[in-house]
Amino acid sequence: MVAQKMTILRLTLLLLTLASVAMAAEGAISPTIPAPPIKATPKATPFAMQAANVAFDASGSRVVATGTAAAPVLVTGADGTLKATKVTYDMQADRLLAEDNVIFTDPSGTQLVVDKMELTGNLKAGTLSQMRLALPGLGSVGSASAGSISGSTFTLKNVAYSPCKTCAGARKPWQIKADQAVFNQASGTMTYKNARLDVYGVPVAYVPWFRHPLGTKNPQSGLLPPSFGRSETFGDQVSLGGYIWSPTENADYTLKTRLMTERGMQLMAERRQVGTNLSSEIKLSGLRDNGLPLGQGANRSHASAVAQYNFSPNRRVGLNAEVASDDTYLNQFFDRTDPYLTSTVFAEDGDEQMFIGANLTQFRDLNPAANPATTAQVLPHLQAARWWQLGPQGAQLQLNGDLLALQRSFGTDTRRMATRAAYIVPTVLNDGSKLTFGATTRADFYTISGAKNGIITRVLPELTAKFEKPYLSASGYHQIASQAMLAVSPRGGNSASKIPNEDSVAYELDTTNLFEASRFAGLDRVETGPRFIYGLDNRWGSADHTDYRFFFGQSIRKFDDTALPLAGGASTNVSDWVSEAEANPADWLRSTARFRLDNSTFVVRRLDADIALGHTGGAQLATTYSFLDNGPESLITRVQAPLAENWAWAGRTRHDIANSNLLEADSTLTWFRDCYALEFIARRKGFRSTNLQPSTDYLINVQLLTLGRSGGLNGLGMPAKTR
Repeated sequence: MVAQKMTILRLTLLLLTLASVAMAAEGAISPTIPAPPIKATPKATPFAMQAANVAFDASGSRVVATGTAAAPVLVTGADGTLKATKVTYDMQADRLLAEDNVIFTDPSGTQLVVDKMELTGNLKAGTLSQMRLALPGLGSVGSASAGSISGSTFTLKNVAYSPCKTCAGARKPWQIKADQAVFNQASGTMTYKNARLDVYGVPVAYVPWFRHPLGTKNPQSGLLPPSFGRSETFGDQVSLGGYIWSPTENADYTLKTRLMTERGMQLMAERRQVGTNLSSEIKLSGLRDNGLPLGQGANRSHASAVAQYNFSPNRRVGLNAEVASDDTYLNQFFDRTDPYLTSTVFAEDGDEQMFIGANLTQFRDLNPAANPATTAQVLPHLQAARWWQLGPQGAQLQLNGDLLALQRSFGTDTRRMATRAAYIVPTVLNDGSKLTFGATTRADFYTISGAKNGIITRVLPELTAKFEKPYLSASGYHQIASQAMLAVSPRGGNSASKIPNEDSVAYELDTTNLFEASRFAGLDRVETGPRFIYGLDNRWGSADHTDYRFFFGQSIRKFDDTALPLAGGASTNVSDWVSEAEANPADWLRSTARFRLDNSTFVVRRLDADIALGHTGGAQLATTYSFLDNGPESLITRVQAPLAENWAWAGRTRHDIANSNLLEADSTLTWFRDCYALEFIARRKGFRSTNLQPSTDYLINVQLLTLGRSGGLNGLGMPAKTR
């Protein structure tokens, strides 16, 4: 029979019920539900139905629509669509009963495939049996017993869940079986009761209750992947992965366990929270180390806490604290190479014209040869700045203050107050060039106690003038920017016998600080005397992409400055050349290099270069090379490549070229399917430090995809790393 339009059905219902109906839309059923019949009022049914055959039972209150497997009955509503061979609608109860080849699809694409389903007329709630819940891109959940739907929540009985969609055969690589599972579509989570994890049909784990996220929503509660391996230092080891528990949307807890035959059992715990005002992260770890280097039964541990509270976008207080039981614990068990552990309490407030900051900082030197009593502690460090815009041309008045107290258990204690006032006037000339004049006065006050006692003052006025002139080719492809700066100040002020050097030990002339009046990292040392700095920047490319760039510059002083270190690039009156080059000629080639050349021989005295070959998402090769004259020389390589449809490889090495030593190397071979991934890792550490000895590790990581992870693949199409 030719499919009947629901307009005809509405007319039939009008004759049977002797009541008015509302014309909802073409193809909509709009019955009236009498309560009592004499006072019946029209009620529009919130769905549309299309079927090959439509009939009514003897009572006239039931609509029976039938179709075929090829042309099923179609029911469409705002909360989903329903397909079935047979659909019965009870107008008085406002219930739909669908039978045979039933498929219900909600607006998100989640599908229910059932033998029989009963729903309310708005398609939001009901019961079902013998069902399979199909999640877009995530596999399916099968139920052998009755279940229910309530809004966006699906409750299933006697279920089996697995995202393995492409695996051949009846046995899945892994699946979860449970007495009950509740899929909350709004939160993107699946919650199980009495759950068992099966691997190729073999039960391997049981938990009375657990929850994991599904899809691309952020991880909430779920399992972490385990790993297995062998190490010369740790012996056979098993990381049991752990569990993430997320009681709220903005907080979670993580528990992990690591078993090592040579070192014992290590426990790790984390707590994270991100809020509108308060954010925090706490990490704990510890073990009773049975390793021989530290002696039998040594307790080793680590704790860190990071917290920040924002009173407003520019006003905050915070804490960043970290402690460890010994100097090598973090390096040995977490591959960290920090030279210091730092604990800081801070408070900041500022706006567009003001800043105030205060902090207390404690340092722990992780060099085993260091004497903790000689490490300086910052108690406290106060900073204040205020600036004013003067006039429409951009003139600015700046005031800065810095108060620092350094204390040691053994050695010199220093208390310093540094103040600075600056007046800056920029001027743009008619030809497009820019002149910036500056006048600065700095006054410092020191109180020294220890081997050298006394009060020292230092006053340093300075005048600067900077010139900038841009040039642009007719096509706009080539741009040249010339810069020159003159700085004049009295000589002196860096007496090493009077003012200790606490924060200005590091000095390196490069392209980032060439045009600064003083290139010292801190305030204890200053550059003085007449200086002239110049540079030329060449750029080729469009407005949003640089094809090539080359910058070079130099600094010239009239007098010697003994405060400048010999290795910083400015020990002579004519400094080394500092340059920076960049080349991006194609989307598969990117390179940058910063280097410093001897001022007369052009011999390379420092070089930091990065080169990357390949496309994002495909094969890539990247190298980082660092060289310092009479200092370290290192090379880091990183490579990744897809080998086949389900295989990929990645590797990394770090060489100490100066000492011909391989510091680190690792190689990772990944095999992945739609529902799990295996990582085979070989790792070598070649450095020595007290109880740290060279070692080789072999690890196997197992990832069960969609189970306790955020979803997504990395650039090679491999499963993204989990926490």
